[in-house]
Amino acid sequence: MRWSATLSWLGAALAIGCSKLPDSAAPSGELIDPSEAALEDGIRYRALTRADFKGEKPPGPFAQVADRVGAATCGQVLTTPDMRMLIHWEKSADGDASYRLRAKRLRFQALMDRQCSWWNDKVAAFAPAYVLEHEQIHFALYELGARRLNEKAAGIMRDMESEGSTREQVEKHAEEVLTEALQEAVEDIVDRNREFDEDTSLGYKPTRQKAWLERVNGELRATQRWARSAVSSTRSL
Repeated sequence: MRWSATLSWLGAALAIGCSKLPDSAAPSGELIDPSEAALEDGIRYRALTRADFKGEKPPGPFAQVADRVGAATCGQVLTTPDMRMLIHWEKSADGDASYRLRAKRLRFQALMDRQCSWWNDKVAAFAPAYVLEHEQIHFALYELGARRLNEKAAGIMRDMESEGSTREQVEKHAEEVLTEALQEAVEDIVDRNREFDEDTSLGYKPTRQKAWLERVNGELRATQRWARSAVSSTRSL
């Protein structure tokens, strides 16, 4: 049995001419049905280039402020493809059925969707390196969110285990545990991205943005083991 769990996210850069970050330009995230998580051109965390922004129009929420936004990054935090739910079935002497569920290889990864991510030359031309650096930090913050989930993965898998009288019962329990973990991640990741945008996006603030870049790069180095764990899990298909 194979399941997937997905957090969809959006982040933007350089809201010009605003005294307050508009809601439509603020980072956002939500849990979506894994069947809707179609990434035709997703990339794992790495240094971004202008060519990674292939979207022909701003993602839906940013259409209202497209004239003030330099770029928008789309992506997902999702379980790696080799995640499995193993269900063992037993029947007692009196005929009662018992189901036990155990999760295996639960890992998370952050992917940028290049076909959705959009670059606005009219605004980004003001400071293209700044805009690209800004989107790199957004990507890093979501990568860090995935690594924090990987750090908790063993505990999440333990909590997903259960025993019940029906298959549906143990599957529902596992899904609720995984959903709760992802929902907490949604809130933490979006809050941190919003904090970053409120500190740097309302105009041109290179000194503050460099401080954020140094901070997230330090955190990425400190959590490298969890990145290797996700890569190893992805390659073990």
